[in-house]
Amino acid sequence: MAFLAVSQTFEGACCENLSIKSLSPDFHLRECIGHFNLYLDVEDEPFVCYGASVFKNNENKTYLYRSKYGTWIIGKTLGKVKKGALIRSHDDEKDKFALVCPCGVEKWQARNGESWKNEDSIRIMIRRNKKVF
Repeated sequence: MAFLAVSQTFEGACCENLSIKSLSPDFHLRECIGHFNLYLDVEDEPFVCYGASVFKNNENKTYLYRSKYGTWIIGKTLGKVKKGALIRSHDDEKDKFALVCPCGVEKWQARNGESWKNEDSIRIMIRRNKKVF
C-alpha cells in the first residue's frame, strides 16, 4: 500500500462550520457525529494539522483533522492516526491528492475493534452561519 506525501504548507479550509450525520439509527459511534467548527487558537488563528485546518466538536470533545497520509480523521486525540481515531475518510483517489477541506469527502470508514469497516451512512454537510437582518 502506498501513501500520499502530504504537503505541510498550510492551505485554509473552504468551510468554517460542518455537520457530520449518520443516516443509520444503529450507528455505534454517536460521539463522532454532530456540529464541528473551525478550531481557533486564542489569537483567532486556525489550528493546523498536516497543512490543513482542524475542526472541533465542543460538545463531544472530538476533532476532525487531516492525517499525515492525507485522510480526514474524526477522533479524540488530535493528529493521531491510530490512537483515538474512530472514523476516517476512504476516498478512491486518496493516493493522487489530499482534500484541503473535509466537505469534499464522500466515503468514510468506522473503526470496528482493530479493523476499519466501510460506513455508507455517514454524511458531511456544510452549515451556514445564521444572519439576522
